[in-house]
Amino acid sequence: MKLPSIQQVIQDSTRTLIRFPLVLFNAALGTVTALILVDYEGPPGPTVLFNILFATILGIPFWIAVALLVEKKKMGKSKSLIVYIIGVLLLIAYAFSVPSDISDAPNVHVFRLLILAAALHFFVAVAPFFGTGEINGFWHYNKTLVLRLLTAILYSVVLYAGLSVALAALDHLFGIDVPGKRYGELAILIYGLFTTWFFMAGIPDDLNSFNNSTDYPKALKIFAQYILFPIALVYLVILYAYLAKILIAWDWPQGWVSTLILGFSTTGILSLLLFHPIRDHVENVWIKTASRWFYVLMIPIVIMLFPALWRRISEYGITEGRYIAAALGVWLAIMVAYFILSKTKSIKIIPASLCVLAFLVSFGPWGVFNVSEKSQTERLKQLLEKNSILVDGVVRKAEASVPFEDTKQISSIISYLHDIHGYDRIQPWFRENLKQDSSGDRLTYKDPALVTKIMGVKFVKVWLGSTGNEIVLNADPEGSIDVEGYSKIICTQYINNDRLQKDFPNEGLTYRVNKELDSITFTLMREGKAIDSLQISIRPLVDKLLKDYGNVNAGNIPPEKMVIDNANQSMKVKVYLQHLRLRRQGSDIKPIAYKAEFLYTICK
Repeated sequence: MKLPSIQQVIQDSTRTLIRFPLVLFNAALGTVTALILVDYEGPPGPTVLFNILFATILGIPFWIAVALLVEKKKMGKSKSLIVYIIGVLLLIAYAFSVPSDISDAPNVHVFRLLILAAALHFFVAVAPFFGTGEINGFWHYNKTLVLRLLTAILYSVVLYAGLSVALAALDHLFGIDVPGKRYGELAILIYGLFTTWFFMAGIPDDLNSFNNSTDYPKALKIFAQYILFPIALVYLVILYAYLAKILIAWDWPQGWVSTLILGFSTTGILSLLLFHPIRDHVENVWIKTASRWFYVLMIPIVIMLFPALWRRISEYGITEGRYIAAALGVWLAIMVAYFILSKTKSIKIIPASLCVLAFLVSFGPWGVFNVSEKSQTERLKQLLEKNSILVDGVVRKAEASVPFEDTKQISSIISYLHDIHGYDRIQPWFRENLKQDSSGDRLTYKDPALVTKIMGVKFVKVWLGSTGNEIVLNADPEGSIDVEGYSKIICTQYINNDRLQKDFPNEGLTYRVNKELDSITFTLMREGKAIDSLQISIRPLVDKLLKDYGNVNAGNIPPEKMVIDNANQSMKVKVYLQHLRLRRQGSDIKPIAYKAEFLYTICK
């Protein structure tokens, strides 16, 4: 392969700039904006730079799609100008919708950016070949884009790694001070400008030539046939086995299964898309059979998806994740019906429909953010009214103890609103301002614990675990414990199956933990001999915590709830658990590790 000369590289870069001026201008503007923000390490106040940055992030895929659409449809200058003006106005309108102090704003704006970015990438995939026909061209066009993007990312990673080492060499070998933010600025420069420019340079000038393409990379078939397709089969076996379990036990499907269903669907559909150009080859007759049966086998799986989602929604309301899962479930049902019943079975429908779906759910009263916020606010309202905290539309302190399950749900919803939407929808319930500054000009909202304190509710932090078999409980790091009656403390001890004992000869004390980690024996030593011992069982404390916190992960547990003690004539000991990890083993839940401090007094 002949390497391009410097002159050829310059010519190709110039040609790309002339062909895609708006794309590269947008990439340059976004890169410069990001560099300024990083160099100043985030302005202390609101700045228009955030508005520009968010608009340019969307602008890159948007202008790629528009440029290729105008080019493919051979629009005249007047039509092209109208399209470009509309595009500029849309991006300006979006920029004005972004808060200028986005670093303090709720995450809803970042999530909307991600959904719109996904929609625009699907738009890039389908825009030049929008309409009927040209299926072969559509497939080869997208193949070219994907392979070029992967190449651009690979080159960018290598370039960044090489230049980062060069910066480190200047710092360590020549004593030139290189601040850490320079590495971030280097990444922005490379991925923002070089990657975009290199990617655009690889798009062929003649888009119509894709219609006559017949090349099919062998590596692509190997990837689809021996990696993706087997993964999809594994998912299929697991899902049908689980479906059989549901039918036999007549048990409601678990909400987590929706993740597996969406993963299976994505893997299977992607495999079939990669096989599409070679599905009619004689040696690949099995692909047509697999394509036909894939959507048939999807029917019971898609049906199972909805009760699994409904279980979570009925218990905890709608959130962005559940809304999107439900929307994708509806989309999957439509795709299954289309590819079973339709005669055309155009693969264009997949990115086109996903593009439309992503745009539709990103805004409006029917959109993911409005529906989710409204659902969680309504749940909060019901919980507060139930506990006489919200009376006649005004929040007042709880007069009676709030049940733990309600406390947990109230804390969870307040945390959700704080992180995703802010408190604007519930602000009318409060006499106090729920923003941190008195003027309310900034978008920084009060900590969830402060908001629940106004309600007279103790804030409880709970979250889903990384696995279904482990539970993690943490004490509130800002809390305190009563030390009265104890003269000494053994500071933080990490206890697990590899650390079951420790001696403190200067203190005349040792401790031993049994293999089940549910009992600690403290022994008083004199001249190497055991004088007396005291056993403290951790099991009652574990059982009480599981009862109180409902077998879920929890943080900021009041320290007094993480304490257990015992005493005899020789000593008294208080065990304070700072961190506790438990594992489900069948019907039992056992400790597997904990971090603890021991308060003790020797009585004789």
